[in-house]
Amino acid sequence: MKKSNTIHFTELNVNRIQSLTDAVFAIVITILSLALVVPPGEDEENLKRFMLDQIIPKLFIFFLGFIVVGAFWVDTHFNHHHMIKTNIFSIWLNILFLMFVCLIPFSSGFLANYLYTTISVIIYSLNLIMVSILHLAMLIYAWEKRFIDPHVDKTLYNNMRWRIILPTIVYVLIIPLAFLNKSWVVYLFLAPLFFQILFGRARKIGNEKL
Repeated sequence: MKKSNTIHFTELNVNRIQSLTDAVFAIVITILSLALVVPPGEDEENLKRFMLDQIIPKLFIFFLGFIVVGAFWVDTHFNHHHMIKTNIFSIWLNILFLMFVCLIPFSSGFLANYLYTTISVIIYSLNLIMVSILHLAMLIYAWEKRFIDPHVDKTLYNNMRWRIILPTIVYVLIIPLAFLNKSWVVYLFLAPLFFQILFGRARKIGNEKL
């Protein structure tokens, strides 16, 4: 009997995409710091002014970007932990997701160099929205295709979804607020962290049921 050479795409190794995802996130987090550049040859007075006007605001954006990327990695790591298989479509969703993750240093650098401007806030928001949409699409597709461990119940799955949906709503609302040209709008990017904590507690409750 002739041996079949058919590839069963629903049985592709999840570990390979996990490794790629971890590697991309590690590089992206490292690149975020490249926006922090101090010009050489400045005297002490100009250096102090530069630190106050440029470096300190850029440090805030660096910390913001680091936390945002870290939050995405935590959710991605958690979702991958519960995946038992994948297919070619799911892998391409993950690659598109990583493509927009790789743009975060660009949009973060744009925001750092043009802090409080409407266009920089909108670009940063759109970047995070695209990352979130693709992240949600990966999760929903995996659930519908039963790629997620059957021990994950509907309650835990809903917590996983809302951890993505609520921050996305915040990123969408930031776009019209950006036209106000107010400095406090930038700080709204920190709001999704509260959803991470809130649904993180709910997730622990769900884990106790497993």
